[in-house]
Formats: sequence, C-alpha cells, structure tokens
Amino acid sequence: QVGSTNSAVPSSPSRGGHGFWSSLSPAGLSDVVKQLCDALRPHLNSRGTALRGTGSILLAGPSGGGKLTSVRAACSCLNLHLFKVDCVSLCGDTSGATEMKLQSAFAQAELFRPCVLLLKDIELLGRDRDGLGEDSRVTATLRHLLLDRDAGSSGYPVLVVATTCRPQDVLADVQTAFLHEVTVQAPSEEQRKAMLSTLTASLPLGKEVSLAKLARRSAVSVACLWHGGRAALGLAGRGGLSEDEERDFCAAGFPVLAEDLNVALDQLHETHSQAVGAPKIPAVTWQDIGGLQEAKKDILDTIQLPLEHPELLSVGLRRSGLLLYGPPGTGKTLLAKAVPFSGAHALRVSFLPVFARARAAAPCIIFFDELDSLAPNRGRSGDSGGVMDRVVSQLLAELDGLHSTRDVFVIGATNRPDLLDPALLRPGRFDKLVYVGMNEDRESQLRVLSAITRKFTLDPSVRLNSVLDQCPAQLTGADLYALCADAMLCAVKRKVDWIEEGLDTESSALVLTMEDFGQAATRLQPSVSEQELLTYRVIQRKFAAC
Repeated sequence: QVGSTNSAVPSSPSRGGHGFWSSLSPAGLSDVVKQLCDALRPHLNSRGTALRGTGSILLAGPSGGGKLTSVRAACSCLNLHLFKVDCVSLCGDTSGATEMKLQSAFAQAELFRPCVLLLKDIELLGRDRDGLGEDSRVTATLRHLLLDRDAGSSGYPVLVVATTCRPQDVLADVQTAFLHEVTVQAPSEEQRKAMLSTLTASLPLGKEVSLAKLARRSAVSVACLWHGGRAALGLAGRGGLSEDEERDFCAAGFPVLAEDLNVALDQLHETHSQAVGAPKIPAVTWQDIGGLQEAKKDILDTIQLPLEHPELLSVGLRRSGLLLYGPPGTGKTLLAKAVPFSGAHALRVSFLPVFARARAAAPCIIFFDELDSLAPNRGRSGDSGGVMDRVVSQLLAELDGLHSTRDVFVIGATNRPDLLDPALLRPGRFDKLVYVGMNEDRESQLRVLSAITRKFTLDPSVRLNSVLDQCPAQLTGADLYALCADAMLCAVKRKVDWIEEGLDTESSALVLTMEDFGQAATRLQPSVSEQELLTYRVIQRKFAAC
C-alpha cells in the first residue's frame, strides 16, 4: 500500500539493543544534537521557504564518535524521517553513472519528506576514478542539488546532513556547498563517564568497578565504549555471547568485574589506535630498560602522574612537553617506547597533522624522534623557500594549543639540542629537558646488561660483572645491546656446529657461556668517542643552566 500524504510524524527508531542510541539527548552528545537542531530548524517553519537552497550540514568527527547517533537524535527532536545513503554506493564507473545515482538518492528522499538525507562518507564524492583528481561533473551536480534546489511551497523539505571521518579529504568545492559545519569533538572525561553510566546501566557490574577510573582510561569513541561493555560481558561469560545470551547472562546476575572491563578496554585501545593511525609500538616495559633511573622518574612525573591523579593538577599547572637529549645509543627512543605501557597511546611521527589524531586518541603521547631534523633553528636551515621555517612555526602553534587539551603529551628526542629552534624550549613547549647520558659507572652498566639478558638462558658460570671487566669503560646502552647480540651469534654458531657433529639437538635451549661474551667483548668498539663525549658534556652543562 502506497500512501499519498506526507507524514510529519516519523516512525520510531528501529535500532535494537540499548536505549542510548534512540535517546533524544544522548549522553555526551547533547551539544552536537543542539547544534544540528539549531541549524535545521529554520528550514522547517513557514518562513524557511524563503531560504534559498537546501538546508545542509557537514558533520565531521572521528569514526564511531557518535555522528549517526547525533543525527538520529536531531531527527527525533524535529519529527523528521531519516533516509541514509552510503556514498560508497553512489560511486559509479563513470561520472555520468555517479551523477545519476546522486540525483536518484535525492529523488528517493523526496518520497519521505519531511526528512533528513544522510550522506555517509561525503569525502568519497567528487573524486575521479583514481581518487587523486576532482570530478568536476559530479561536484557541479552535488553543488546544484545543495544550493540551487527550490525549497518548495509544500512545507515538507528535504534537509541534507553529510558525515565524514576525514574532513581534510573533502574537496573544497564540496565543502563550501554546505551551509553549516558541525564537528563532533572527542568526549571529555565527564562526558565519557556519563556515556559509560548510560551504556552500562543494564550490566551487572561488580562492586569494585569505578566508572570514573574507566572514563579516565577510555578516551575513545562512543562506539568503542559501547563495544567495550559488550566485550567485557563476553569476557565475563568466558566466550562470545549472542545478544540473547547476553540478556540471559545479565538476568542471571553474573557480575562484570573491573578486570573484564580493563581487558576489554585494552583490546579496544589497540583497535582505536590503529583506526586513528597510531603505529604499533613494540612491547617495551620499564623492566627492559636498565639504569636511567633519573630519566625514568622525570618521565613518570611528567606523564603518568597527571594521568593517574588528575585531581592533583586541576589548577592547570602541568607540563605537556618533554625533551630527551644526549649522545646516540643511550636509550632515548627506548624510553619513549616504554611510556605507552604506562597508560597512554603513542604516535611516533615526523609530520604535523597528527595533533588532531592525537586528541582523538587521548590519553596519547606524540613522539618526535630526531627532532632537530624537523625543527631546526629558523633562518639557518639553508632552505631558500622557507618551508622548514613554516614547519617550525606550525609546530610551535600546535604545541601552544595543547594547553587546552588534557591528556595529550609530546616527547621529543634529539642528539643535538643546540641545533633546535630556541622557541621550542620556552615554557609551555618542550620545557622539561631530560639528559639521557652514557652509563659510565659499572653499577649502571650492570643494570643495563641485566635488563638485556634477563630473557636469555645463561650458563651458570656467567658473571656479568666479569663480562663488563673485559669491556671498554665508556659504553652506551646500544653498545651493550651489540655486545649481547654478538655473544648470541657466537652461541648460535657453536650450537649449529654441535648439531652437525651430533653433539646437540635443535630442541635444546640456546645457552650463552662466558666464552661467548669474551669473544664479543674483544670485538666491541664504543660508538661514542672521548671527544664526542666531551662535546655532549658541554651541551649538558649549557642546557642544565637554562
């Protein structure tokens, strides 16, 4: 049966499961819903017919950040139907095919007036087939549909909301065709707590579960929070559960423990890090780093303390920039790799647009390795076009903007801090300088060697003190790692010879002996000379006085 009269009362949202998705004011997204309603409402009253073109909004935000939920809530508030179209389905083999599909989508939306036509992933439209250039025919059609269509006199408009996870990829001609732009920001800690409270309301949480602590850890998207609750429920049930089984599980009263939620969040953090472009950081923990006790303490005080006890720094006096400097091979990069395992994501980068991704992945650490190559002293880089100077200026602006962003930290590492632009070292930027020097005393070297060999199988005769006695006095962490790698190679060669002679088997453990370390020590050459070490000591004194 086909009706002939437009209905001003849309059908109820059909999304099953949790009431969060059908709420008129979803927790943490009420501001976005209000902005959408304020932008769309003028096109719904009688005077709105005087407005030229289609009421349109470009809605940007991270994947799973609540864009669809916000649009659905706005439609419910304004009594509008919602007609959703994925722009992937609009992309044809030719410009003409894409144009026809686009016009057809708008024509279909007319049947559901008053309604919102939701164009998902708008950044896909207007591109040519290879995705590099602009398809002017498709762009012109979209602009015509958005800007030149008559609002009509029926009083039943078709409004358009386009969503994107990558606003930087939306073509300029497409972006300017929309009357309004709304951005879904990463939720604050209070908003995340409200979301968690709503999303876990039907879960039988254990008494030890603290939503405040979970909100502090779960700086991820709305979808991640929802799937986190379901993942925790699956872990509590010790297996994958269907939605019906989940309801039965909850009805039976089996509690979801804090341990289940923490494991689920760890899994989701990894997925979310991949989604925002964070590379996979090797599993390095503090136990893998020997020595460097002062450097570890400074890092923990700067990064881990604000994450674990934000109430102590609520007055706003906090550092967000940390610069590790010192000779090569002393463990600067290794220290930065260990920080994510203290409760934050990490982005290792050599370019600037990642600051937006870092805010979406908070708590997050941006790690600039070899910072002196990215931000040299302005005016001295030999760059006639001034490109490097502009990069430094943009980096300074982004660092200054971090003061309004909680739980995003920046770590830089460099061998030559004297080559950096001085503005980087001013208060509020990289204002905490940590010297990562060589392990010059035997006690520090022993801690490093113990950390490196802690997973090795050592012969009972091996004495690490005796190994160090055979080595040069000035050694970096990289030198000691090279020593162990060389000793391991000696052990492998010996084992291969024994297997070929029938004296050993492949299944037996690889054991390092004192002889292996002795052979490696005879070939070990320090990577930092005495003259270079003297230069770094001068640099250390210079920056210690700052």
